[in-house]
Amino acid sequence: MLEFLQNFFRMDDASFTFIGWYIALGCSAYVLGLLYTRTRNQPERGGTGERAKKAPVQFAIRIGERFVAIVAATGVTPNQITVIGLLLVCMNCALFVWSANALWFGSGLIAALLFDSLDGIVARAQGASSKFGGYLDAVIDRYQEVAIYLSVGWVTELWVLVFLVMTGSFLTSYNKARVALEVSTDNKTWPDLLERPTRLFILCVGLIGAPILDWFLPTALWMLVVMTHFTALQRFARAKFVLERDARG
Repeated sequence: MLEFLQNFFRMDDASFTFIGWYIALGCSAYVLGLLYTRTRNQPERGGTGERAKKAPVQFAIRIGERFVAIVAATGVTPNQITVIGLLLVCMNCALFVWSANALWFGSGLIAALLFDSLDGIVARAQGASSKFGGYLDAVIDRYQEVAIYLSVGWVTELWVLVFLVMTGSFLTSYNKARVALEVSTDNKTWPDLLERPTRLFILCVGLIGAPILDWFLPTALWMLVVMTHFTALQRFARAKFVLERDARG
């Protein structure tokens, strides 16, 4: 069965083995996430069976908390983690331009972006949250997206699609940020269709699937084109409503 799948997708042994481990680890993480969500949403019960079900989730949470505590104890600042995250993304982009291996690029981006998400967690653990830290993180996020889309365009030569995705992504961010100059805004009050983590997740999935199916990455880019510009228009409409409401007092 495995040999049939490998021949069907025309994959070499290394890529097929990597995909197998990737799917296995991804499914495991997904199951743990579901267990964690269900555990948080269910009321506490005293039965032994319930405690047994929660044990794997609590173990995973303890590992995550321990890792964050170790990082926080090293003395590295959240802002340094933010900059390191940018360097990791840029390194992955340079390797992609050099190797043109979309599978490894998508996987490396996931690892780099997961590391980049540590800055806020470590800031809370150290009690070092700051307004400049939030501002720096937002600016670095934009540079990361520029580097990622530029490298994708360079290797694939799908420049029109990449340009449309990039403009949609930036308009999505700008259409909310500009409103903050006029009225007070909150991230939680802008629950639109496609925000940055989802955008990059779709792109990474498209990159990982590209060596298997030629149409996978272009399809992911077209999806991003449509959804990013739709989200930008969503935010424009919400901004109009918010500004008009504020003008009425």
